[in-house]
Amino acid sequence: MPIQKTLILIAFSLIAVIPSFGRQGPVQMQRSRVTGRVTDDRGDAIKSARVVLTRLPNESRSAATDDDGRYVFGSAAPGEYEIRVTAAGFGAFSKKFSLSPDPGEKSETTINAVLEPERISETMTVTPARAEIRLADAPASVSVLDSTDVRAAGAQTVDDMLRQVPGFSIFRRSSSIVANPTTQGVSLRGAGASGASRTLVLTDGVPLNDAFGGWVYWDRVPRASVDRIELVRGGSSDLYGSDALSGVINLLTRPPSERIVDAEASYGTRGTSDLTFFAAQKWKGFGASVAGEVFRTDGYFLISPQLRGLADEEAGSKHRALSIRLTQDFGSDNQIFVRGNLFDEDRMNGTRLQRNDTATETIATGARFRTADGSNWNLTLFANQQRFHQSFTAVAANRNSETITRLQFVPSRDAGMSFNWSRLSFRKHLFVAGMDIRGVRGTSDEIVYGGGRPVSFVSAGGRQRRSGFFVQDLFNISEKWQLAASGRYDNWRDSSAASVERTLSTGVVRPVFFAPRSSDAFNPRLTLTYRANDRFNMRFSGYRAFRAPTLNELYRAFRVGDTLTQANEKLVAERLTGAEIGATWSPSEKIMTRLTGFWTETTNPITNFTVSITSTLITRQRRNLGRIRSRGIEAEADFNIAKYWSITAGYLLADATVRQAPQDPNLVGLWIPQVPRNQFTF
Repeated sequence: MPIQKTLILIAFSLIAVIPSFGRQGPVQMQRSRVTGRVTDDRGDAIKSARVVLTRLPNESRSAATDDDGRYVFGSAAPGEYEIRVTAAGFGAFSKKFSLSPDPGEKSETTINAVLEPERISETMTVTPARAEIRLADAPASVSVLDSTDVRAAGAQTVDDMLRQVPGFSIFRRSSSIVANPTTQGVSLRGAGASGASRTLVLTDGVPLNDAFGGWVYWDRVPRASVDRIELVRGGSSDLYGSDALSGVINLLTRPPSERIVDAEASYGTRGTSDLTFFAAQKWKGFGASVAGEVFRTDGYFLISPQLRGLADEEAGSKHRALSIRLTQDFGSDNQIFVRGNLFDEDRMNGTRLQRNDTATETIATGARFRTADGSNWNLTLFANQQRFHQSFTAVAANRNSETITRLQFVPSRDAGMSFNWSRLSFRKHLFVAGMDIRGVRGTSDEIVYGGGRPVSFVSAGGRQRRSGFFVQDLFNISEKWQLAASGRYDNWRDSSAASVERTLSTGVVRPVFFAPRSSDAFNPRLTLTYRANDRFNMRFSGYRAFRAPTLNELYRAFRVGDTLTQANEKLVAERLTGAEIGATWSPSEKIMTRLTGFWTETTNPITNFTVSITSTLITRQRRNLGRIRSRGIEAEADFNIAKYWSITAGYLLADATVRQAPQDPNLVGLWIPQVPRNQFTF
């Protein structure tokens, strides 16, 4: 593909030139040195602190402190400078200064930095309000995994990193290393996962949810490129629209802000090898980064030894991901960027004939800028193309043989844009407004087998377009009270939908065309926050949210073993109503605790409903169930014990049950599958 060749060529070019960036040629007047020492408030040296020296407006270079906390920058040209020092667990230090021309004797400027312990409540977040605010001011329940948490996680996948957050769950509890990608839908707070995610997952604001099926390919993002992860629990359709039924997860990647090469490799049992890397360089206002990941494992058996047969084998997998990012800064508040991503994976699904593979190409471009009136503007355009293959089989009762039942090929394309504006007005109002548009076209082309040979060809699919407009006002009513009011109108339309079946033995073609249809939703949110002081606040929220059915749910059937699941073109959107009460208490600068009680009710949840059972086949169909409810308590605590030590703990109690099921009253009162009642993380 042309896009693949272009991105690979750029990647190799960046790898070749990154080591040469920043080399200094002979300079006559750059004879000044900038030195200093970084310590904590007790005078102890801070090792490996990051020191960035910027010759204003945007010519930067960086260094790390040694064992004694010292740093040195040589050959600094005359001009205006800013120095910024950061270290894990500490607040940032910055200072502006000047270096005067001095063609004579060599000069030296010393700037020592004393870092104070970071106050957890001062952490900045961008996801809950679609604008930068303090974590303590967020009008929702928010968890942030910062760069230290990400590096210390020791996880081989991004979804395994997120398992340390209470309330996070995937449709199948297995890691994405071995789980089929179509089972990797996410839910929060017991909303009930399915193949389609009930949580919106973003990468730097761009949707990571599969446009055709709604599931998530976690391996598309190289782990070494992840800077931090922001997770918003609770319905978030007031700002993010469909898919944000139970919340939002935003993976924020490392910007090319300095010269760095970072790599991690591992090898383990079962032929498991892993390499992830990140390299970047910043030269004046231009930044470039390349990140990649290569992983493979032989996997393990999914069936216990006493049930295992000749048809079974290890569920192995391998994947490769490459991401390239180019940025150009115009001052500190204005930037344009372009980012490309390549991803492919191959999976063995536990038997000798069950396989699936995926190939994806993504490109995104955009800009952020700040105007003279204090307005912040963000624009992002993106496009994806994807090819997904999967084979389905029927396994004999003794598991010693299997036969192909379906071969599927699912090509899809999608493109979209997001635009938002924010501005602080009258010192009391933070206004945010914007829009999102996304369109997808996809089909499921299948060869259906019977008796071990092809009997028919089926093609089903269509187009879907989603658009939404939102507004929000964060209003400081008084010193102690804040009101956050937001709302979003969404419209979605399904069109060009059809299902065509051709019997191979007779050549008879049976087309079915589905009428175009559209629907809309308005989802408000109201949050009242009481700030008793800098250490304690309470939050009261009520909201609506929704999720529109995906093209996969509407038109694609699939089979796992002896279970066939049919599509349903008559599905309607899931609707959620929720309320929560939360409190945040920070008894000291090193401790923050959060407690939230929540209640949500979802009508028309899409589930796999059993239609018939025979000795050889279980037939199910996707249907709108009725009503489910989830209520419970979530608690989190963060402790910064010492310079390099911190503890994070969390707990979730969820009571998630079926409250109404007109098609099968026997389901009422049952627990929602795959939702743990108690979840503890540490």
